[in-house]
Order: sequence, then C-alpha cells, then structure tokens
Amino acid sequence: MRRHVIWRGDEPVSTILVGHGVSSVLPELLARRTGRRVAVLCQPSTVTLAERYANDLHRSGFEVSGYTLPDGEEAKQLGIVEDVYRFLNGAKFTRDDIVIGVGGGALTDVTGFIAATYLRGVSAMYVATTLLAAVDAAIGGKTAVNVDGKNLAGVFSHPEAVIVDIDTIDALPRRHKIVGAAEAIKTGFIADTGIIAAFEADGIDTDLEDIVNRSVAVKVAVVNEDFTERGSRAVLNYGHTVGHAIESTTGRPHGEAVAIGMVAAGHAAAHHLGFAGVTRQQDVLVRMGLPLTAPEADAEAVRAMMALDKKRDSQGLRMVLLEEFGSPVLIHPDDATVRAALAGIDLV
Repeated sequence: MRRHVIWRGDEPVSTILVGHGVSSVLPELLARRTGRRVAVLCQPSTVTLAERYANDLHRSGFEVSGYTLPDGEEAKQLGIVEDVYRFLNGAKFTRDDIVIGVGGGALTDVTGFIAATYLRGVSAMYVATTLLAAVDAAIGGKTAVNVDGKNLAGVFSHPEAVIVDIDTIDALPRRHKIVGAAEAIKTGFIADTGIIAAFEADGIDTDLEDIVNRSVAVKVAVVNEDFTERGSRAVLNYGHTVGHAIESTTGRPHGEAVAIGMVAAGHAAAHHLGFAGVTRQQDVLVRMGLPLTAPEADAEAVRAMMALDKKRDSQGLRMVLLEEFGSPVLIHPDDATVRAALAGIDLV
C-alpha cells in the first residue's frame, strides 16, 4: 500500500491510499471518530461494493444507512442533492458523522458537494471504483454539480481519505479502464512521460497500480502547490476546455471527450507555440483505443459551451497548451488558435 498526503500548510487534510485490497482498512480509518453514523452513497453500478463496505462497517459497530443515486452525470443535479439532504436529515445526521461515496468521478463529485454543504460541512471519504476517479476526479478537493454546463457549481472541500483498491480497478471491464486511462494519459502529457511510455509499450495491460501511483503523485504535488486552483493547478485541465464542451454537447463519456480535447489542444499548441508532439500524442491515444474526433459534434454548439468554461477570467477564454511534453502553459487563445483546435478534430 502506498500513502499520498495533501497538505494545507503544515496540516494534512486528505490521505490517498493505493494498493491491492486496501479497501479492507475502511473500518480502521473510521475507528477513532466520535460520530457513529455513516451514510454510504453509491450508484446502481456500485451497489454490490457499497453493500460490502456497509456490512463491514456495521460489524465494526457503526450505524450505517445507504442511498443510491443515478448513474453517471445524472447524479450531479441539484434536485438529487436536495433528496440526499432530506435523507441525511431523516437519518439524524450530525457534523460528527461521515458520508462515504463509493463510485466513479461523478459520484465522488456530488458526494463531496453534499458533504461540504449539508449542515455547512460534514466529513467525507471516497472509495474510487473507476480508473478515472482513481487517477484524478476523486483527488484534490473539487466538488461539483452541473447547472447549464458541466461542474458550474461547486466548492473546494477535501475528503478525509480516498481509497483506491487496485483489485477493484483491475476487475473493471476493459473498455471502462481504457476510457478512464485518458486522465492518466493527460498526466503523462503534462508532467510524467513515464506514464506515456508505459501505455505506448503495453497499452491498458500495463501495471495499473504504477499508473495510479504516478498520476496521484503528480496531482498531489500540484494541489499542494496551488490548493484552490488560483494558478499552476489549472494545468491539470489540459484537454478539458474542448473536452468538457464535447462531453456536454454530445454525451460522450468523460474520458473519450478529454482524449478528443487533448487532440484539439495539441493542434492549438502546434499553431500557437510550435508544439512538435502532435503525432506522438495522437499515436498514444490510438494505441489505447481512444477517439481523436467526435463526428457527431456541432462546431457552433461546442464553441458556445467553451465560452462557459470555468477557467475563463475577465480577459476571456483560457486554455492549457503544451510547449513540449511536461511543459504546460495557460494562455488566452486568440480566435485563430481556437480555430486550429477545432479544425484539428474536424470541427470547422
């Protein structure tokens, strides 16, 4: 088992545990809590795992209740959040109690939002059950719900712990792992080319425990430097300006949309910065079975959604581009750069 820690100054605020069978430590992590109530939030796809963890906690003396949210992004609606508030209130939840989210990135996003806002804040833990959540979404304290655009409402609130059981990740369907790997590939492009080399060599059959630990180490280092995304942390959004727009307008899975967004960002960087890695970037994505374009997407709809991107500031749209692999920069793209990005994914 490997332990990663997010700090705020000298204070540890969140621990990420990665390893085979590591979910068995969940009762131990809660043992010293004064509150004895635990709410386990899950989705239909993670009910079986959630019930197993709930039973483990019940045997350890906790009062456990469960709530099943819709699968995927459907969970990230304010109406769903209100329903869970009422559930917690009915269970007589207090600030001493804890909410545990068992699922992928959408579930951890909304679990964190619920925990951060119910009673002005209760504790949370996550058990990340997808590769995407394990390498990115569950880590760093971002919580969110969708309002008109993806993740337009949210707060920074770190879970006490994130558990990544590699046995669960290894057992995922192959396509789920491939789609989830997009965020790890992103990490390779912006910071750790060893991740890219591993995928180039072995595809999704590479050692996923190593990939998760490498990705988490990069994200933790960036978050420790920029706790609330006021500066350098924005580089973690490589591929997301176009990617979120593709996801919102086509319904593509997040990983596929981010892959397409990285292709767009590569072409934008080639135009704006002379980035020479477009071919290697696309070859890696093809090697992994990820898409390079979204033929069903509408260029105007994608542009309109890009205008709502949460990285925008008073000067307008911002994009993360690469000068070279491992050297990301945040820019305000001119219209020619945006056109180059969209032309690179056949949206003209």
